[in-house]
Amino acid sequence: MKKKKIMMIDDDDINNYIAEQWIKTSYEDTVSLIVYPHVEGAIQFLETCPAQDFPDLITCDLKMPGFDGFEFVEIYEEEFYRRHPATRIVILSSSIRKDDMEKAKSYTSVIDFVPKLSVQDNFKHIFSHYL
Repeated sequence: MKKKKIMMIDDDDINNYIAEQWIKTSYEDTVSLIVYPHVEGAIQFLETCPAQDFPDLITCDLKMPGFDGFEFVEIYEEEFYRRHPATRIVILSSSIRKDDMEKAKSYTSVIDFVPKLSVQDNFKHIFSHYL
């Protein structure tokens, strides 16, 4: 079985570490995870990524220094969505603002807005619904 490729964009080092360790121990045969703490690094990766290595799913935090999650989604839809329409984005955010949720869901590439709980609970939800 081909591994699903997930890109996680989040500036929270603790969440990133927990996600990496949890996926290594629970899903290492089925999922490969690449983590970027900033939107800029994620965009650079996507610009040079061969089509066969392009992520199947991208999770993105909203509130980050530099470019935020909404700016990432806008760049993604302008630059990458047409070439990779099967890749979907899940917004993972501690924001509970209704307008953030509505704005996130207004993008074609965004399939869900998941409030941050625990890393494991978030990924269990994402895996059960989207992989």
